[in-house]
Amino acid sequence: MMRRLLSSFLITLVYLLISNIGNLIFGISPRYSWTTTLWEALFFFVFVFLIQQFRKK
Repeated sequence: MMRRLLSSFLITLVYLLISNIGNLIFGISPRYSWTTTLWEALFFFVFVFLIQQFRKK
């Protein structure tokens, strides 16, 4: 369980960094908001955490 949490957190951190860097470079959003990407990262964390349950062991 702890391993799943740690790996989900690390993957989410990478996602958060890439999404914010991409937003800065490409200017996809008219306003730069860390709050929006934090919410996206939270849902991404839940998705990654739950999907790890279905991996083959």
